[in-house]
Amino acid sequence: MMTSKVKVDMTLCSHETTIESKDIGDGTVELKFESDCDDVKHYAKLLRSAAPEEYSKIKGSKIIELAEEAGMTPTCLVPVAVFNACWLETGMISKNLAKQMESLCIRFIE
Repeated sequence: MMTSKVKVDMTLCSHETTIESKDIGDGTVELKFESDCDDVKHYAKLLRSAAPEEYSKIKGSKIIELAEEAGMTPTCLVPVAVFNACWLETGMISKNLAKQMESLCIRFIE
């Protein structure tokens, strides 16, 4: 089975995280994390997979709830990257389009 990978460069806190997602059937996505952030490492122990109902909405999603439990800040992009990794792996985002775009970005204007 193929997997999808996304990388988060959190330049504000100087941490990097790679998330690997793998569709293991019925829409459930297995998640693996590589990170130099202790909070993300804790999060990775709590979040090993996500079912479709968890990555298709924000409210009540364990992707968000477990980020808070792990002590991650609201500004951390890792939980959003988990949603993207799940969507990429399940075809909700085109892999071809994602490769063309290469990255998402937040710019601080003022």
